[in-house]
Amino acid sequence: MRVPGRSWRTSTWSGRSSPWNWKTRIGGNLYDAVIIGAGPAGLAAAYAAKQAGLDYVVVERQCIVHTIYQFPTGLVFYSTPELISLGDVPMIVQGLKPTREEALNYYLKFVESQGLKVNTYEEVTRISGQDGDFEIESVSQREGNRSYRTRKVILATGAFDSANRIGVPGEELPKVFHYFKEGHPYFDRDVLVVGGKSSAVETALTLYRAGARVTMSYRRGAFRGIKYWVLPDLENRIAEGSITAIMDSTVKEIRQSEVVLDAAGTECVIPNDFVFCMTGHGPDVPFLSGTGVEIQPEDNIPVHDPDTFESNVPGIYIIGVITAGNVSSDIFIENSRLHGPKVVEHILSQDGVS
Repeated sequence: MRVPGRSWRTSTWSGRSSPWNWKTRIGGNLYDAVIIGAGPAGLAAAYAAKQAGLDYVVVERQCIVHTIYQFPTGLVFYSTPELISLGDVPMIVQGLKPTREEALNYYLKFVESQGLKVNTYEEVTRISGQDGDFEIESVSQREGNRSYRTRKVILATGAFDSANRIGVPGEELPKVFHYFKEGHPYFDRDVLVVGGKSSAVETALTLYRAGARVTMSYRRGAFRGIKYWVLPDLENRIAEGSITAIMDSTVKEIRQSEVVLDAAGTECVIPNDFVFCMTGHGPDVPFLSGTGVEIQPEDNIPVHDPDTFESNVPGIYIIGVITAGNVSSDIFIENSRLHGPKVVEHILSQDGVS
């Protein structure tokens, strides 16, 4: 089944009421689907649900596409715009690839122009019930406790908000970060970047170009899984001494003005002002487990049907980056935007619609 599309509607932000100023039903009638998460995968699911005539709502604990908002300020996507657009609504950009700002604007306009029902700054705290009649409890920043009843639940909670911590003394210090925004504040500072994959490498290069003194600590002997056009840049910076790379090393302790590393069995103390732990992200395992969804312990992948995206709990679907567990680099906007329409197709097939 192909979910029919809808054309883009030209609009402006001023002088118009918000498209999500609508009344939320609390407790009463059943929704067909409640979608948890307003990233691209969740929005694509909402669009498909609306086009199919399903009664749905999206609940998001942060802002719309919060993960993209968290991306570095100057980021340019590697995907072309048609590969990260939703529905049949084109993404118009100035260059060949979208910038972070262009993507943020696009997804907000998408929600507005399509009249998608999205409740932001509302955190889901509990999911109970069974297929056909689930209850979802949440806490809204504005309205406090809420609850919804729904036939189906679509989990699109992403992984970017659940950073992998390194678990060492000092990680709680205010100078330690698990996300990177921009290099400007770190000019003439000693900065440690922990990790050795693409996000760590790009963070280190951006910091170097902003005038920071950059050291990288990576637990392996060689960098792996780096974008092929980025790796030569890093190797050249290391070769010329602009970036220091301490391989086969792990962080033992973070102190106020220094960091203690274990470098292949030798203790190494380096001066330090800031630490960026770019060690990846994973799904919110406690939340997912609390719904009854089984999690594979070896990779934190939620158990689900790869064709319908239904989990081991009938009526609860898993879409987006969380379908890959800790291997989140396997899922992008390009492929996760296709998950929601497949879920809607499965829901309709259960209702006898093909």
